[in-house]
Amino acid sequence: MALYFSSRHIPQLSNYSFTQRAMILSMAQEKMPVPRRLICNMAKLVPICLIFFFIVEVEGWWKVPALLAAGIGYPLFTQPINLNMSLPYLDKAIKQFEAQQSQ
Repeated sequence: MALYFSSRHIPQLSNYSFTQRAMILSMAQEKMPVPRRLICNMAKLVPICLIFFFIVEVEGWWKVPALLAAGIGYPLFTQPINLNMSLPYLDKAIKQFEAQQSQ
């Protein structure tokens, strides 16, 4: 199984624009069952909480670059988790998207 870091590299989504890929991924995430969605959210929440607990210990002005790095790194860390957890539901989401586009 491949690990995707960008929706552009997912073969099923290669024919769609950025906004269309975002809509399809949103639909796929809505189709995730609650336990899987909980695991996905916990996989994103636990590491970011640990990072912010470490940032609390940073002294003085060094806290600003640490917060900026955490803010920039957060989407870079969470995007692959979202993409790979929603892959099993991607085909159904594409069918739903195509049905909505044809109406």
